[in-house]
Amino acid sequence: MFGAGLGAGLLGAVFLALRYAVRPVTKAPVPDAISPAIFRTKALHTSLGQVVYHESGSGPTLMFIHGVCPGASSYEWSKVYPQFTASHRVLAPDLIGFGESARPDANLSSADYACSMAEFIRGTCDEAVTIVASGLGGGFSVLLASQHPEVVKQLILWMPTGLTELGAPPVSMTRRLASMTPLLHRFLYRNYESSRAAVRGWLAINGFADASRITDETLDVYATCAQQSGAEHAIRNFYAGRLNVALEERLPTLSQPVTILWPELSAEHPSELPGRLQALARGSRMRTAGRLSQLAAVESSTEIAEILAEELDPRLKVVR
Repeated sequence: MFGAGLGAGLLGAVFLALRYAVRPVTKAPVPDAISPAIFRTKALHTSLGQVVYHESGSGPTLMFIHGVCPGASSYEWSKVYPQFTASHRVLAPDLIGFGESARPDANLSSADYACSMAEFIRGTCDEAVTIVASGLGGGFSVLLASQHPEVVKQLILWMPTGLTELGAPPVSMTRRLASMTPLLHRFLYRNYESSRAAVRGWLAINGFADASRITDETLDVYATCAQQSGAEHAIRNFYAGRLNVALEERLPTLSQPVTILWPELSAEHPSELPGRLQALARGSRMRTAGRLSQLAAVESSTEIAEILAEELDPRLKVVR
């Protein structure tokens, strides 16, 4: 039974959302930093809508998949993937609902994302691809590799999650309840979660281990993407639990090589989760990086690129 205070608060928020129009949403141009200059920006239509992606290089295909959060996009890997264009054909898509890709107002599930990713790979590649992914993007990639093994050759996953392996729901009860009312969710998202201050707060608490490393460029890109028209729809699906992946059920089914990357754990923040996930994926490898957080590819791109190079081919050298 929920407390009266929470119920009253939600009713009050519903009343405000209905009484006052949500502030107008303008489609501001996404900063150029979302894609390095050497990359071509292209688009591919999938059953869920248009996927915008960035491409450069030649060789075996290496695809980078970003995580899920307000303002997420392929920018997350943009400081890393240019390092691999000399040895690989690099693809960096914005997932449906994020960045410059379509942002449909639909109740999409993790299975929908896996299907869309499979369509994207088949539409852009003639061979199975190596996927580098983070967070829930890693969860989607595991689901993809499990359901469509013919399109995935290898997985390299930074702090992968399916949102169910920790037991407790990853979002508050208030957010889950609000996700059931699209108008209320839109009001809360537009007024309290996508503002520049709110995005910076998320980056400082969840994205970066050292908030002093947050640059104006990073904040600009994440805030601009978070404020795009329709950006609230994917986050509503996240809050509603539709994007959850049963990671612990899917990992044992994989036939592809898997490398799990994880930040160093401290005595104050121990965790048995990375070891548990590694044990579930047969023949998988575990690598640790420094004291980093979810957006390690932005916070410490050179370190992450060096680890990826070693996993892909020890002969690869990262340009500092």
